[in-house]
Amino acid sequence: MRKHVLVRNIALLFLGISVLGMGSCKKEVTQVVNQGFSAIYTIKGTDWQVNSASTYINVELNVKELDQVIVDHGGVTVYLSFDGGKSWENTPEVVQNVAYGSYHYLNTVGIDISPADNTGTVTPPMNQSGQLVDILAKVVLLDAQPLD
Repeated sequence: MRKHVLVRNIALLFLGISVLGMGSCKKEVTQVVNQGFSAIYTIKGTDWQVNSASTYINVELNVKELDQVIVDHGGVTVYLSFDGGKSWENTPEVVQNVAYGSYHYLNTVGIDISPADNTGTVTPPMNQSGQLVDILAKVVLLDAQPLD
């Protein structure tokens, strides 16, 4: 009878230790978080390239972080600031009959300016005195993975 009680107590002791050991185990989930990245570029008034008919102008920014994964599955958003970063306009945008747009490909983000109604010509951004001005471009890269 003593032997039976001793075996039962030892079995209960191991069962209790096992329950405590299993209770301290936890499941860890590793989650991949896709990121958004941004950088601000200064576009000088002299950086703009004008096509031969002056119907549009553009500038291309070297964005080495814009890799093929982002081109294929992510996103690129461009904002422009004409007041030193106090306010931002999202492209595409039309301001005073001037259309501002953006495009991208591997390592490059382009910004273009054209007449909103496709008539007339455009010039790089200027101040009220007719002098070329620098503007800021905020480029936001959104990294993503394709849906299954």
